[in-house]
Amino acid sequence: MKIANILGALVLVLSLVGMSHPRPAGAAMEYNQRIEFQDDFDSCSGERVLIQGVQHIVGRVVTDGTGRTRFTFTRNTLGGGTGYDSGAAYTFIDTVYQTSIELASGQGQFLMQEYHARLIRHGESVPGDDTLVHFLTKITINANGELVTSVEILDVSCG
Repeated sequence: MKIANILGALVLVLSLVGMSHPRPAGAAMEYNQRIEFQDDFDSCSGERVLIQGVQHIVGRVVTDGTGRTRFTFTRNTLGGGTGYDSGAAYTFIDTVYQTSIELASGQGQFLMQEYHARLIRHGESVPGDDTLVHFLTKITINANGELVTSVEILDVSCG
């Protein structure tokens, strides 16, 4: 799978955060859009698959009275495609969830991102031909800029 595709929509929403100006407490900036996509994926069946579908992206940035900025982002994807070699039909489903808290200057920061994806081959002729991906990252940085927590899990399996 292309990591750029996984994070492509995230970059778009994060750019909105960078363009935002300080806001009064409780003011929120929201993003809600459906985007058509097309991409190639490697499957556990050993072939490349062209997937087309729709991604639903929702993002929200809120600053509270203490100056903490909370950013949340969710992307859900549903698509389908055909294997280049076999012509087999595939269904693609993924979900990305991210949250981050950026505190006022001199305070800590927190980031969590979780990604789940399934590339399901129809007509199960080969056991283990579905592709399953799970990715989790958690990072906490204290007020001194020191890394307190760092968790990264990446699991790609065939089921």
